[in-house]
Order: sequence, then C-alpha cells, then structure tokens
Amino acid sequence: MFRKAVILSRLDREDAVRLAGKLAAQLEKAKVNVQYETGLAGRLGAKGVNPSKAEADLAVIVGGDGTVLRAVHMLQQAVPLFTVSMGRVGFLGEATPSEASSFLQEVLKGRYVEDRQFMVEADVKGLPPALNEIKIGSGNPKHMAELSVYVGGFKLARDKVDGILVSTPSGASAYAFSVGGSLVDPRLEALVVAPVYPLSANFKPYVVPSSVEVTVKPEGETPLLVVADSLKTKKLLPPRPVKVKRSRRHVVFLRRGFTFYERIKRRLSVSCL
Repeated sequence: MFRKAVILSRLDREDAVRLAGKLAAQLEKAKVNVQYETGLAGRLGAKGVNPSKAEADLAVIVGGDGTVLRAVHMLQQAVPLFTVSMGRVGFLGEATPSEASSFLQEVLKGRYVEDRQFMVEADVKGLPPALNEIKIGSGNPKHMAELSVYVGGFKLARDKVDGILVSTPSGASAYAFSVGGSLVDPRLEALVVAPVYPLSANFKPYVVPSSVEVTVKPEGETPLLVVADSLKTKKLLPPRPVKVKRSRRHVVFLRRGFTFYERIKRRLSVSCL
C-alpha cells in the first residue's frame, strides 16, 4: 500500500537511531523506497532529504512527543504517521520499541486504523497550524498580560495571566493538562480553553465545541507572544486581538485500534513517577 517513506528520529539517543535504521531496512525489504531526514541520514551514512520536500506516502517517526510535533511541522502535508514512542511520556507514539517491527509489518499489510486529529490555527500571518495548542501570552517574561477571552462572541473572562491556551483533544493531554485542563476523548471534537497561571482563582479551563472561534484580546500595553506547539512564535503588539479556530488541516496517525485510553494510562503513569 505504501511506496515511499520518509524516516525521522530523535538523535540524542543511539538506540532510537539504531531502531530507525532497522525499520528502514524492513521497509526496503518490503520494496518501499526510503528517504531519511537530513540529521538522521548523517548518523546512518545515507543521503538525506528535507522532510518538507520529501515525496512520501508514509512517515516513520522514532522518538518522543517533541519529535512527533517537530515532524508534523516539518512535513507540511497530511502524510500518515507511523510513530514509535521513545520519549519520557510518548502520548503521541503508538508502538513501543519492542512492538515497532511487528506493527510495521501489520501496517504494510494494511492492518491499521487511521486516527485523524484536527489542528488549530490563529489568524497570525506566518504562524502554522498547531497539533496540540496555540498559546497567547505575555511577550515580556517579567510581566503578566491582561487578556479578555471570547468564545463564539461571548465574553468568557478577563484576567491577568501568563497566557491562554486553545488546545485540541490531542493537546489536552499535554500543556493544557499541566495547567489544570481536562483530558478529552478525541471523538468529542472539542477545544480546551485554559488559562496559564491566572491571577483570579475563578478563571477555570473550559471545554467548548470545536466549531466555535476563540478570540483573545489584549487589555493592556504588554506585547503578546503567539506560539504554535511551543515550536513557532510570532510577536504582536496591542490592541491587536488573536482569533483561534479549528484548522482544515489534519494529522493522520496509524493506530492498532482505538488506543486513546491506553495511551492516557501511559501518560498518567509517567506523571505519577
């Protein structure tokens, strides 16, 4: 089913690099044309390619959630993702290292489930859609930002905060969860609007429909920093508001089945260590 694959890996762990090479050999044996992200190629003595320019119908990613997010932003297209968890949390990863080879064999036989996760985007030129969350916060680390938050035109809150997160169900288990947000079953197709260290104890996270637009309006003179997945940033000056909505772009993960609660259990187990 798959003819061309691009492989990406975290590079700070030798076992991850070795596993990436092993999976590449497995793909080549199955007559799949393999391309390597430039950094990984240098470690394996192969020719590298910029993932954004790779012609592929499958992406194999070996690493933690940070590696997966970087890959999503580099690929710039809806290439199905085969993910192997080799990070501390690994919520986005599907297979463990010991399962990787056998699951890849199943994928090559067409035995998998497509898990389509929607992204969110802000009306900020040059800022890409985010798989996990858009953060709107203070551009000055010494000052909080006074922000008003509107959901579908209704004013939800006004408070001094470090920032406001607008998160997808995928991101609900990450940054939004760490600031008190709820875990969200992705079948609900909802957004989580969560304040980061609000001055008021009354400003709590909200779960809202993914069809609504969330507007964050600055009420002071503090510059704003808008961040996508903690990877891409843009600075804005007041009084410019930021509008966040569901993006048309999706990310497709290849899963063994509906493994959301299994991955949540893994996420919570690590959190309790």
